[in-house]
Amino acid sequence: MTLVAGGKISLDDSANKYLSGDSSLKGNAKDATIRLLGAHAAGLPSMFEMFPSVGDTRQPSPRTLLENYGTLAYLPNEVYEYSNIGFSALGAIASNVTGLEFGDLLMRQVLGPLGLHDSFFDTDKARLPSGAVLYDELERPIPEYFTATPPSGELYVSAHDLARFALFNLKNSLRDQAPILSNRLLDQLHRPVFRGPSPAATTFGWFSGKTKSGLPVIFKDGGQPGVSTIMYMVPEENLACVALTNRSDNGEFVQTLVDQMAGTIIPNWTTPNTSVGLPMVDFPSGSVYSGRWSGKLHGGGKEIAAFLEITPSGGTLSLGDEGPETITSLRLQGSALVGKSIGKIESADALRNHATSLSLKLQLRDNKLAGRILATATGVGELAVLPYVIELGSSN
Repeated sequence: MTLVAGGKISLDDSANKYLSGDSSLKGNAKDATIRLLGAHAAGLPSMFEMFPSVGDTRQPSPRTLLENYGTLAYLPNEVYEYSNIGFSALGAIASNVTGLEFGDLLMRQVLGPLGLHDSFFDTDKARLPSGAVLYDELERPIPEYFTATPPSGELYVSAHDLARFALFNLKNSLRDQAPILSNRLLDQLHRPVFRGPSPAATTFGWFSGKTKSGLPVIFKDGGQPGVSTIMYMVPEENLACVALTNRSDNGEFVQTLVDQMAGTIIPNWTTPNTSVGLPMVDFPSGSVYSGRWSGKLHGGGKEIAAFLEITPSGGTLSLGDEGPETITSLRLQGSALVGKSIGKIESADALRNHATSLSLKLQLRDNKLAGRILATATGVGELAVLPYVIELGSSN
């Protein structure tokens, strides 16, 4: 948003105006705007991948990441799906228009001017030892790691700095903070972009919702192995609540903590509804998805044959030369077919992470099924979620 303030970009520009070559977004990406990237509605799928700070395996460059996984799974503004890839694209755009590495840019444009001196991006290797040790759900330290998508979550902050950042977002002028954004641009940050069926919506980088009494709240949580955080901002009360923890399974704890803090100040406080996703419904026996479908799965530098069969009693999925596997939990989310299966995807990232749990989400469009399959691997203190875009045509 500071680049918007400087006239370098517009939120409603196509992302590909600032991305080029292999790093440009692929698929129906013309209408994938910067604003939609920030609101998790540009059409890119979910992703998370860990890379130990020591060893031979290194996180991909932004260009390689976008080349391998920067393909839209949905039409822009069609569905909400939390996408770390989208924030990597935003980071690449910011670096492209300024010529600065993302961590340096963040320090110059935001952290320094706002006086957030206990905050740093993890490319500042000298400060990494000052970060809190991360713990898994068994209370064991998690070795230091980086992710495939650094702009989505490799910023270290103190709770005090994050509270000061919230005060800035709530338009409080602190003496040692530079006015890096006007009130008009702060309003743009918080304006709803993609609305769900409830009062909740995504904004440019935040979520908005309401308590049962209708009190508006701006919200962001975060989580990955060894991290669980929540932040509420209540503009009408000029109130912010922040909780940061360094253990994998502390989501319920931080939710309870911020609710208790807010409840001490705001009468009849209730947990805000911030859910943007569509509800799940039972899969109908006479669905338009019934039949045999064939096509290609691609991602991670690979293209693989894919076969899907949907019958009134269930479904199966076949990938490459692997035999058919049953699809379980077959349901509809809005008009999208969702379900779970297992299978081996012959791409380097999926094989390295042993990501064999598959999650499908497909939309029927122009007599074709299009969407994504997420290949997931989980363990204590470990997580990998790798996206593969799929398109299938009827083969009845």
